[in-house]
Amino acid sequence: MSYQIAMYAREAHTKVKKTIYNIKQPMKGFGLFLILTGACLFISCGPWERSPFYAADISGIEADSVEIRQYEEVLFNLNPFILRQEIEPYRQAFSFFLGDRIDDEDGQQQLYDYVTDPFMIDLYLDTREKWPGMHDLEDELTEAFRYYRYHFPADTIPKMYTYISGIDFQMPVMLADGHLVIALDTYLGSDYEIYGKLGIPAYQARWMIPERVALDVMHQLALKHLTKVSPRPENLLEHMVHQGKILYFLDCMVPHVEDTLKIKYTGSQLAWMERNAGRAWTYKIENELLYDTDHGAITKFTREAPFTSPFSRHSAPRTGAWLGWQMVREYMRRHDDVSLQELIQETDARKILTRSRYRPR
Repeated sequence: MSYQIAMYAREAHTKVKKTIYNIKQPMKGFGLFLILTGACLFISCGPWERSPFYAADISGIEADSVEIRQYEEVLFNLNPFILRQEIEPYRQAFSFFLGDRIDDEDGQQQLYDYVTDPFMIDLYLDTREKWPGMHDLEDELTEAFRYYRYHFPADTIPKMYTYISGIDFQMPVMLADGHLVIALDTYLGSDYEIYGKLGIPAYQARWMIPERVALDVMHQLALKHLTKVSPRPENLLEHMVHQGKILYFLDCMVPHVEDTLKIKYTGSQLAWMERNAGRAWTYKIENELLYDTDHGAITKFTREAPFTSPFSRHSAPRTGAWLGWQMVREYMRRHDDVSLQELIQETDARKILTRSRYRPR
């Protein structure tokens, strides 16, 4: 990966420069109070809270603690005028980034331009303020990888790095050759001023938050497994099931994270989707869309957007993805003998639809 990420960030920055300028009812009777209090304690208010069916028992699963290497902390603290000499002690640790080009003049110049660029320096300083350490993220990922090891015991955990990308918000996490790279500057919070100046749509900036990092990491691993065995989705149903599998993968890796965060819904969007699931499903059936292969029709229901265009501007986006998610969940709930690996390997979307018996109302 000789300088590829640094170069990509540099190219992204060049483009960026052109853009920037309950009302409670009174209790009737003390007995009712005791019953409700007891129910609360037993069902949902303490350690007895029931886990979702897809949350595996990982009490016996061991996994090495995740260690994140911060490339930006090395680069932006070197003397740029003697970069070649100062980076030598870190060459092996960050060979994924550096490759062999640190030995030639062009490579050294490109790296110098990257670490002395004022915009990149500002991003690094803002990132360091938002992310003063990696301990919380490392703990979160360590827990997620215990679930991952439960489902994929033979897999190797990728080496993990962070870097400054120049706000490559289309690719906040990359996975290649057993290395996973996180662009920390794409997780500075929905209110980070520069995101708005770059013209990043509000519906996307809303989710450029630290809470999404572990989910995006697991999303990349889901894609790795799916692309190995699954054919490219062609019709709408296949796209729905494909995205449903990705979201169910997230269920399995971070089972106690809210659904809104997994699918990038606000609370009101989730409420709309739950109220209108039947309507959204019926629309696809009545308009014979399930087996439609038209790309434009498919993206209306599966891509990230502020809403689903065939419905109202108050609708939830990605209604096809949400329906596919519930379909896959129902399929797995009804077939508890099917493993996550077997779900991924099942390429017949119609079979999953039929055997899930999913019919929202």
